[in-house]
Amino acid sequence: METNVQIPRINGRAWLMVVIAWIGYMIMNLSNFSIGVMMPDIIRDLELSLREAGWLSASAWLMKAALTLPVAILVAKFNPKYLLQAIFITVAAGVIMQGLAQNYLMLFIGRSLVYCVAGAVLAPLAVLKISMIAKERMVFINGLENFTGPAGQAMGTAVVPFLIATMGGWRDTLLLLGVVTVAVNIIWALSVRKEAGITADQKSGGKIKLLAPLREALRYKTVWLLALGWPGTGFVWNATYSFWPTYAVDTLGITMAQAGLVLGLLPFGSMVGSLTAPKLTDLMGVDKLMICTWGFILPFAYGSLLFTDSIPLLCLLSFFAGYGAYAFVPIAFTAIYKIPAISPRAVAMGIAFIVMFNGLGGGLGGLLVGYLGAELGLASALKICCLSPFIFGLLTLFLPETGRKAQARGLAGNIRY
Repeated sequence: METNVQIPRINGRAWLMVVIAWIGYMIMNLSNFSIGVMMPDIIRDLELSLREAGWLSASAWLMKAALTLPVAILVAKFNPKYLLQAIFITVAAGVIMQGLAQNYLMLFIGRSLVYCVAGAVLAPLAVLKISMIAKERMVFINGLENFTGPAGQAMGTAVVPFLIATMGGWRDTLLLLGVVTVAVNIIWALSVRKEAGITADQKSGGKIKLLAPLREALRYKTVWLLALGWPGTGFVWNATYSFWPTYAVDTLGITMAQAGLVLGLLPFGSMVGSLTAPKLTDLMGVDKLMICTWGFILPFAYGSLLFTDSIPLLCLLSFFAGYGAYAFVPIAFTAIYKIPAISPRAVAMGIAFIVMFNGLGGGLGGLLVGYLGAELGLASALKICCLSPFIFGLLTLFLPETGRKAQARGLAGNIRY
C-alpha cells in the first residue's frame, strides 16, 4: 500500500515576508562585497595605505563578529518584525553615510554601522520562518535564502562597475543603495504583521530569560563544530573578494574589467550551489558529505586563481570556488533546525553564533592580507589565506549524520547533537 506524504505549501504571506527580508539582505551583501571593485577608486580618492584598506575591508566582518550575537539576543525579548525593521533602518543610515564620506574615518564608521547589525538579520528571520513555514520546507527555503547572499555579492562585482560608471562614482552608487534600503524598510513596515514570530509562551504572557535561548543552543555540539569551523571559509572568502582584483591587475596583468568579470563568477557559482546542493544532498541521502568535503577542496579551488592569467580558465575556477563556498551552507544551517525539540529562538541563537564566528574569520582574512601583503607581498599573503578552509573540513568531520538515509533507518533519535 502506497502512502503519499504531502509537503505543506508555503502561503503567500510567508513568501512576501521572506522575499522582502531577502531583498534587504541582498543589498547588505551588495554594499559589502562591492568593496573589492570600489577599492582602487577609494584608495586613490582618499589616499589610503594597504593597511588602511585592509582595516576597511575587515571592518564589516569584525563588526559582524562583535555585535551579531548581542543584537540577536534581543530576539528573546522583542518582536522579530520590529527587530528586523530597526536593523534595516540602521543599514540605510550606514550606507548613506558611506556615500557622503569625504574621509577615511567617516567611510570606516559608516561601513562599521551597517555591519554591526547586518549579521543579525538571520536570527529574527529564523524565528519568523519557523512560525510561518513547515519544517519539511526548511531546506528548500534555506537554499533560496542562501541564494540571496551570493546574488548580492554577484551584483557587487557585476553590476556595481556599471552603476559607478552611470552614477559618476562610488559615493553616488552607495547613496543609491541607501535610498533602496529605505524603500525596503517602508515596505517591510507596511507588509509584515506584528503577530508574526510571536511564540506560544509570549502569547500566553510567559517570560523568556534573555540568555536562555543562547544557553539552549550552546548545549549542542553541532552548533559548536559549525561555529568553530566556519571562520575558515569566511577567512579566505573575504581575502579573495577584497584583494584578488588588485592582485590580478598588478601581478597577473589583466584589466580591472576582466578581474571584475572573473570575480563576479564566484558568487554566481555560489548561487548555483545554494539552489542545487539541497537537491543533490537529498538524492545522496547524506548531509555530512556535502558539508565537510568542501573544506578539503576549497583551498585548491581558491589557490588556483593565483597561478594563471587565462581569462576562460579563471572564470571556470572562480565559478567552481564559488559553488563550493556555498554548496554546504543551506545544509549546514538546516542541521540546526533538525535538532530534536530545539526551540525556535534557540535555532536563531545557534545561527547567530555561527554567523558571529564567520564574521571573525572574514575580518581576520582582510586584516591578515593587509599586514602580510605589506611585509611579504600580496601573492604570498593570499596563498597563506587559501589554507584556511582545511579548518572547516577537519572540524565538520565530527558532525552527526542527519540526512535522509539516517532518518529512514530511524537513527535520528539516537544521534548526539
